[in-house]
Amino acid sequence: MSKTSSRTEYILPLSKFPDELLLLIFWALVDTACSIDDRLRLDCVTLASVCRRWRSLALNTSGFWTRLHMVTRLGAISREHLETHMKRCANALIDVVIYVARPPNPWDQAVASLVFDRTKRCLKVLQECSHRWKSLRIINEVDNHSGLFGFVLSELGAPHAPALNEVQIICHSSGWITSVTEPFQFLSSTNIPLLKKFTLEGCDSNIMPNQFDASSLTHLSLNFLRQYNHIPFQNSLVAFRNLLSSARNLTSLEVHRRIFFVEHTKTDDELDPVLLPALRTLSIITGTEKPAYLSVVLRTISAPNLHHLTVHGESLGWAENNLPDFSSPAFFLQQDQIPKFPFVRKLTMKNMLQSMHGPGKNIHSIFTAFPHVTDVVLDHDVREIADCLALESYDQKAPPLWLCLRQLTIEMPPMTKFHYLPQLFEWLRCRRANGLLLPVVVIRYELQRAGVEEDARDLIAVRKFVNDATGYRKSDTKKVVKQLGRLGAVVNLRVNS
Repeated sequence: MSKTSSRTEYILPLSKFPDELLLLIFWALVDTACSIDDRLRLDCVTLASVCRRWRSLALNTSGFWTRLHMVTRLGAISREHLETHMKRCANALIDVVIYVARPPNPWDQAVASLVFDRTKRCLKVLQECSHRWKSLRIINEVDNHSGLFGFVLSELGAPHAPALNEVQIICHSSGWITSVTEPFQFLSSTNIPLLKKFTLEGCDSNIMPNQFDASSLTHLSLNFLRQYNHIPFQNSLVAFRNLLSSARNLTSLEVHRRIFFVEHTKTDDELDPVLLPALRTLSIITGTEKPAYLSVVLRTISAPNLHHLTVHGESLGWAENNLPDFSSPAFFLQQDQIPKFPFVRKLTMKNMLQSMHGPGKNIHSIFTAFPHVTDVVLDHDVREIADCLALESYDQKAPPLWLCLRQLTIEMPPMTKFHYLPQLFEWLRCRRANGLLLPVVVIRYELQRAGVEEDARDLIAVRKFVNDATGYRKSDTKKVVKQLGRLGAVVNLRVNS
């Protein structure tokens, strides 16, 4: 009892916290209040309802009211709610989130009419303060084809938003792309001259105006842009090139699958690549597309100052004769075998180098194309790479590969065991024999599977999940650390819940 009482005397009641400390806690809560769906975890209204002191702190801090969260669902749409937030945030810049919810009964015309009417009135409130927008997120609920998404875009119109820095248009779907009947006229350089970050996911490219000016953008993410149909349309690769041709200030570019069709990439003349002089990060994420898709993306882009290259594939979906030939100039090497991206320091490659038919062709080109990498992230392809690097190390006439490597991160998917220790050990042994520094080896396990909690913070629970999901027992952990430790390699085992 005495020990317990001695501890409790150091516990300060929340009511005794000074205002400055309470405000820091409030800020942390409000910063994470906006979720990706139609729910608010904890907002400033909740904080202001606890007691008189908290209400005074919340009402007198304008920054707590700068997030305008609008949900197009009956009972959740409130013009008065938005107007109250507008008054309390004073003249601060605001973040706008519009969640387009799927109606519970799309055939109920009376309810649908009421929802559309209230949505229109709320959008008018947002339009009136567009000069203070800092960011805009429009999120369409999964497979919501009620027409409400297009209605929101058309009613929002083309308000002038000179301070807008980021736009995200996200249409969650289970495979069907959300189509639009007309471009979103708001996406114009005259309306949003300072736009820096633009994310488009889940809807076709018709949402963008024909002459979309990307000159102000620094971050661009394109995902699921083109809808499958039998109606002829213009070469989607040309549209992709035209978009990039004005984006000379891009520093980060994400290209996901279906941005264009490989069948529509044929041109009469070989076009010069689009020069992106400021591009530092390029991420290419493909699904079951043919390797020609990756080839065309790389052929379209010229980035002499690229620092981080990420390539994700789906090699198990490729036929044996369709495995990537990385020695082709269309990928990472020019015609004269000079690397296209000579300044890449971080390389991330996942599911690209092997399939059920074996390793990819000419894997050696991966190393010669990126001679100066210092940080490499791989998944199960580490086996093929380690084998190749070890064999190259035996050739005394050939120069050592990846001289500058400082860290190797291996990301192990769920339900797998680490079977690649011999190959990895041999490569590191040969590397040390050549007098090269050993990289830090980071082994990461993902725990994304049914039945595993999203937030497994308890260490005992994490260990149990690792054992159950991957079979990576404590003895296996000791084996990896002990064997690689004999070489002097630093092994860092991480578990991501």
